[in-house]
Amino acid sequence: MEDSFLDKFLGHPSEGTFLAWLSDGGLWALLIAIGAVVGWSIVRIILRRGLRQAIRGLDQHDATADVGLAVQAADSWISNFFTAIVFGAAAVLGILQVLGNNIDPAINYLKDFGAASFNWLVTDGLRIVLILFLSWVLGRVTRRAIPRLLSSIMLTQASAADHDEIMKRSETLSSVFVGAVVTLIYISALFMILTELSVPIGPVLGGFGIAGIAVGFGAQYLVRDLIAGIFILAENQYRTGDVVTVAGTSGLVESINLRRTVLRDLDGQVIVIPNGEISVAFNKTKYWSRVNLDIGVAYKEDVDRVVEVLNEVGEEIAADPYYGLMLITPPQVLRLDALDDSAVTFKMLGDCKPMKQWEITGEMRRRIKIRLDNEGIEIPFPHQTVYWGEAQPPFRYEGTNEGKQEITSAESNLGQNLLLLKVAQPKRAHLIRSMLVPQSLLSAEKSY
Repeated sequence: MEDSFLDKFLGHPSEGTFLAWLSDGGLWALLIAIGAVVGWSIVRIILRRGLRQAIRGLDQHDATADVGLAVQAADSWISNFFTAIVFGAAAVLGILQVLGNNIDPAINYLKDFGAASFNWLVTDGLRIVLILFLSWVLGRVTRRAIPRLLSSIMLTQASAADHDEIMKRSETLSSVFVGAVVTLIYISALFMILTELSVPIGPVLGGFGIAGIAVGFGAQYLVRDLIAGIFILAENQYRTGDVVTVAGTSGLVESINLRRTVLRDLDGQVIVIPNGEISVAFNKTKYWSRVNLDIGVAYKEDVDRVVEVLNEVGEEIAADPYYGLMLITPPQVLRLDALDDSAVTFKMLGDCKPMKQWEITGEMRRRIKIRLDNEGIEIPFPHQTVYWGEAQPPFRYEGTNEGKQEITSAESNLGQNLLLLKVAQPKRAHLIRSMLVPQSLLSAEKSY
């Protein structure tokens, strides 16, 4: 057998050495492996660029945004896993062949597998693809049609003044109905696909039933949440966009379904509350809202004048071209509400459109502060008077020990003697002096 160029180039290596393996086809095996890795890398880069460009194009349109998300999720599988399998299988077969192995059984198996796969794809596979496509189309149509259908039906039965409220309720109900219908569509598609795959549906349904019973015993709270959600939606207790206080938490309702209510508070925190935890719900923005103000003034002020000024401020804001459109009734003084420790408190009330009470309340406080300052009406606040100075120097006695003993005895009885301080003011100084100074000194002072 004539030596090959590679065998001559390597110097006729001995059998069993690495160079002999290279000359017998090992070099071609290495080249095939390297070529497979390089080819996989190039195809992977091209695929990833194409997929990312397709994802950007799909994301630009609302109708295909979810398809873009699906393609993005499958990006790593398509560009990495699938291409690696293809190039890896081709490289293994090529290496086996150049090393002198018989790959005809593998080739025949791949041919049979490819033919069977092709036949399945053009029959059952095509039907499965069609089912998936139709379920996706029906889901898209459902997400678009149900909100429009509900809003049109509800708006035909409502007045123009109730437009905002009807739209809130329509948005809330639409999210629930869309979720239910889309889930039903996907479950139906799943059973149709199982039928195409020749999977018996009866045992599957039986298994679901048994699993449902088992889960039901451990899902009491879930059932409670679902029942509470049904009543919340049916009774229209609150809707998406309302400001509520539920389960001790206040916030804007971002979404609601049969299981939970999602709020966002003033700090931007998203709070998820199971519907079963909601026993009492406070809705601050249903149909209309209220401006509720407590204004305190000093006790020295004329209450009738204060009421007149506050009512004038309420009329002024009602006549404002911007704030007047938000008000239903102008804020007016309801009553003198309380006689507090340092203020006379008046309560003002007014009705406004939903969600506008906080903006109007802030503007009312600003205008009331300016107007009361201009009118010279004092707004009281806690204050304390501090006297700064030197106290009277303490009494000093310089005398005999007997006198000091008498002073000590008088001080011990001072608690009882203080009851005598209720006498007339002109006699107090003399009384205190007589209690503290010994009688002998007083006699000496008189004689002097």
